[in-house]
Amino acid sequence: YKQLMQKVFSNKIIWTIGIIEFTSGILRNGILQWYKVFAKDTGFGVHHITSNWGFWGCVTGILGGFSAGWISDHLFHSRRAPSAGIMQVIMFFAIGAMAFFLTSNPLIVGIAAIFVMMSVIGVHSIMSGTATADFGGKKASATATGVADAFSYAGSAVQSFALGILTTKSWTYWPLFLIPFTLLGLFFSIK
Repeated sequence: YKQLMQKVFSNKIIWTIGIIEFTSGILRNGILQWYKVFAKDTGFGVHHITSNWGFWGCVTGILGGFSAGWISDHLFHSRRAPSAGIMQVIMFFAIGAMAFFLTSNPLIVGIAAIFVMMSVIGVHSIMSGTATADFGGKKASATATGVADAFSYAGSAVQSFALGILTTKSWTYWPLFLIPFTLLGLFFSIK
């Protein structure tokens, strides 16, 4: 057990995946938990999106996971980080659109939120589910995946606390808080 833990926690790639997963936890729940709250609080939601939020979560989860895997396997010879990087770029532009149109175009904000959900699930599935198995090895893949998931949940806790405070001041802080984490995830995906 001690050797297994030492192997996982001394692996720099697992730590890098953990940091990417930390950002994905912030981004995933920063959208999943807050879009409907934003829509209800401001009245700027799109009824079809808010009333079918679970459906959109299902569809984007499937599309995100499959597309990240397909990109990794078919465009990058099963390398995981480039696929995660592409998903981070999509999130950057989608959250940027949310920030720009937050109070002027609810449809763009809703569609952008859907793209963020798709992309962040793509990052999560390719990093937590696949890359950890690649680098954890046969005997440590489950432990490595658990470490990555722990980082993701830590990110979720950070966003819940931070956005809980920021959104009471102004909803404009919501997407502005999320944008740097797309760049941080992109940086570590490139690294």
